[in-house]
Amino acid sequence: MRNLNWKFRYLLSKPHTLFITLFLIPVMAFAQELTTVSGTITSSEDKMGIMDVQVSVEGTDYVAFTDENGNYEFEVPDNATLSFTIEGFQQQDIPVNGLSTINVAMAPARDQILEEVIVIGYGTTKKSDLTGSVASVGQDDLTAIPVTNALEALQGKVAGMDMTKSSGQPGAGLNFNIRGNRSLNASNGPLIVVDGMIYGNDVDINPNDIQSLEVLKDASATAIYGTLGANGVILITTKRGKKGKSKISYNTYYSVNDVGRYADIMTGPEFVQLRREARRTVGEWNGPEDDVNIFTPVQLENFNNGIWSNWAEEVMELGSQQNHQLSIAGGSDKTNYYFSMEYFKEDGILANDDLNRYSGRLALDHQITDKLKLSTVLNYIIKDQDLRRDPLNQANKISPLGPAYDEFGEVVLLPIGDQNISPLADNNRKNYVNNDRTDRFFGTVSALWTPFKNFNFTSRLGIDRTNSRIGMFSGQNTIEVGVDGLSIARVDNELFNRTTFENFINYDFKLGSSHEFQTMVGTSIWKTRQEDYFAQGRNLASITMLYNNLGAAQEQIAIGSNLMEQQMASFFGRVNYIFKEKYLLTGVVRADGSSVLSEGNKWGFFPSIAGSWIVSREEFLKENSTVNNLKLRASYGISGNSAVSPYQTKGVLGRSTYAFNQGSAENAAFGFYPALVSTPGLTWETTATLNFGLDFGFFNNRISGSVDVYQQDTKDLLMQRAIPGTSGFTLAWDNIGKTRNQGIEVLLSTDFVRQNEKKGFGWSTDFTFTANKEEIVDLPSGDRDLANLWFVGSPISVFYDYEKLGIWQLGQEAEAAQYGQEPGDIRVKDQNGDGVITVEDRIILGNNVPDYTLGINNRFKYKGFELSAFIFIRQGQMISSEAAGAYKINGLENGADVDYWTPENATNNYPRPDAGTNPTSAQYFSTLRYVDGSFIKIRDITLAYDFPSKFVDRMGISKLRLYATAKNYFVFSEIEPYDPERGGLLSFPMTRQLLMGLNIEL
Repeated sequence: MRNLNWKFRYLLSKPHTLFITLFLIPVMAFAQELTTVSGTITSSEDKMGIMDVQVSVEGTDYVAFTDENGNYEFEVPDNATLSFTIEGFQQQDIPVNGLSTINVAMAPARDQILEEVIVIGYGTTKKSDLTGSVASVGQDDLTAIPVTNALEALQGKVAGMDMTKSSGQPGAGLNFNIRGNRSLNASNGPLIVVDGMIYGNDVDINPNDIQSLEVLKDASATAIYGTLGANGVILITTKRGKKGKSKISYNTYYSVNDVGRYADIMTGPEFVQLRREARRTVGEWNGPEDDVNIFTPVQLENFNNGIWSNWAEEVMELGSQQNHQLSIAGGSDKTNYYFSMEYFKEDGILANDDLNRYSGRLALDHQITDKLKLSTVLNYIIKDQDLRRDPLNQANKISPLGPAYDEFGEVVLLPIGDQNISPLADNNRKNYVNNDRTDRFFGTVSALWTPFKNFNFTSRLGIDRTNSRIGMFSGQNTIEVGVDGLSIARVDNELFNRTTFENFINYDFKLGSSHEFQTMVGTSIWKTRQEDYFAQGRNLASITMLYNNLGAAQEQIAIGSNLMEQQMASFFGRVNYIFKEKYLLTGVVRADGSSVLSEGNKWGFFPSIAGSWIVSREEFLKENSTVNNLKLRASYGISGNSAVSPYQTKGVLGRSTYAFNQGSAENAAFGFYPALVSTPGLTWETTATLNFGLDFGFFNNRISGSVDVYQQDTKDLLMQRAIPGTSGFTLAWDNIGKTRNQGIEVLLSTDFVRQNEKKGFGWSTDFTFTANKEEIVDLPSGDRDLANLWFVGSPISVFYDYEKLGIWQLGQEAEAAQYGQEPGDIRVKDQNGDGVITVEDRIILGNNVPDYTLGINNRFKYKGFELSAFIFIRQGQMISSEAAGAYKINGLENGADVDYWTPENATNNYPRPDAGTNPTSAQYFSTLRYVDGSFIKIRDITLAYDFPSKFVDRMGISKLRLYATAKNYFVFSEIEPYDPERGGLLSFPMTRQLLMGLNIEL
């Protein structure tokens, strides 16, 4: 039956023989012989098998695809001609002529890089037809390392993107931007789109489900998203099923996590010496005989008995991470499917700090008719996370002179004999719980209608619905409540819904042989609704209730709720004109209407234009064997930003509480007052971007890459400005100020040695380099705004303080006295030399924007082995170090182990301990915090082995891969042993991972 069905398809595809065919089917069904043809498709360069090559019978719609080793097999007529096609290689057509084995060595296309298909807004295009600045990241890079958020895999691999992980806590977010920060108050985060729909910053999609990821950077690429794309766009395309037999894939890994790099905190003896020195300064300690006057009896006894604890080490423990992912994909002539399930679990380095995530995904594509296809993608994600209140703040400041556990192994709640509670107090899950449960449904349904060739209409509906509940309970004797405090319970509920409806048309056509047009026009409308509710109370009747019975709270009961709605309507269009496949011109327009702006200013118009010239297709380079790709690009466009909260233009009311006197009794009463002035003139923040780019490929694309230079000017910044208090308000939203970003981006990929069967060895390297200068160009208050620490000519976030020169030394008493100081005090620079230190002597010391970032990814292959190492470099930024500023000058609490000044230790690092002052009142103490946050990090090293096909075939599977990865193990900086990527904070430090993984395909 299968052979007969194939004959019908083959014959009916020949219209001019249809009449004869109807009469000759019975004869031909027996007269025409079929033969089974099989073979292997390899690359002519490295002799390796090529996966997913399309093998089709010329003149029919019947196709097959090669497997992961390049093998294929199917039945064809003796006189058929087979076509072998895949992107990046030259097509080959070979007659069967009775052959049973046809092996093909496919030659790479000369301009194969230009033939790659790139996802852009509301469509796809060949890289050769691209005029904007777009970076594409493939699946191999996305799954190279284990990550909680799929975007973390982009760190250092996308030129123009600056990314750091926010902390080492399970489920921690990412700090990232594309081409710098533009807005002072509004959001600087890029738009993230998954399968055409807005997704949000927490990309909790399984990386193994992602097919490709594109980052749109310049106005030509982002303008199609209008105001939503002002800060760049990240497009994520997930996997779909393909025609063919079902493929089953199972991926898993397990890792052990620990803190390899943390600030040095004083030990027990070091803390004792600090307190002694602080009291010596004020004349209260002259020798060990005075210890009884400066320590409690419990602390002194513990010290004399050698009992002390390293609280940070006691609090932190080994963590772990595991992931299990199963997917099934396949399809038929009419229907393709992809189904996956994932379980992800991470146990943090703190007790009761963990994340469990469960997700399922279903993608279906059904060809209803030759012209109509329906598709749906459904995602459901459950996140169950226990959040730990940071115990390291307590661990780093409590006296170490106490035991962590008693002789029975129980936590000692008051280890030093006073009211300071143990940092381990919250380890009891029955007494402290903070649970975040989130259920999210994200789905799309779309129809693709293709009434005629090169014309298609897409209608798409998307729903994103999230239900989140955070329940917190803290009983007596916890860090949150304290010793014998009142228990507290709180529940926060959030309901979020976004509905999106889009319709767009793509139409490609040619005029003659030289003029090609790719056009698109469409509309979009979306609406969000967010409801928030909370309730809390103190002094619950029983700790067994946790947060599940707030009605049992007896004191300080509070409730609240909130509703926010907003919507946007958009019209957009794009025309891409190609002349002789060498000269390209792209125009994009988009009009957005936003509900959050004022009447008369709701609509914004955002155009862009771009052009490119493929020089390598000119006659003088067409046959050049050295230059495979050479393309020049230029673009200019305007995008907008309306990223302010709803109702800001209307003015809002605030609630006040006052005592209402009724005779001898006073009762609480509530009133409302105008809290925010209305701003009817609030309009769009706009960014104009100019971009010049160069794409290149040399020596058969062994060296390829791109260079982009750009300037972004943002004006009419959405920000709150100070207004006279006589108006009844202090702040008002307005469009004021300007910023600018200028930079250069470089991507360089090299295939030093291409792997082949003879050598068995391959070596390739990718480099990404980004240098961005971010600055404020104009402020309404002049050249500076000291209240917000904004300065014209500087980045948005700077460190503005006195410049520390060192410590006043012995022999400098007279000079120090001129400034009211003495040896052992912090010495700062008198910038204007007037002999007095005033606020005018503060300067901009640095900022948290790196001078440049660099990513280097090396891959070495030998037969089935693969070794990769990724280096990430972030240089030139300053950070405010909590450890550097955690020096407890008065010796009352513990802190970082630092080199402080004493008459016997003439250091210039830290001032003399002094029990008569404290970190708040000590002069210029804030200057101790600022340190160079530059670092070089070998982010991950992976060793993998792919078992040979002969071995896996005997096991009845198609692929077996084992790998081991060391992540975050090597960090080099000036503030060792701390990992500067954490940004200076001591809570939830960055972790390192050692993991083993397995990939199996059936």
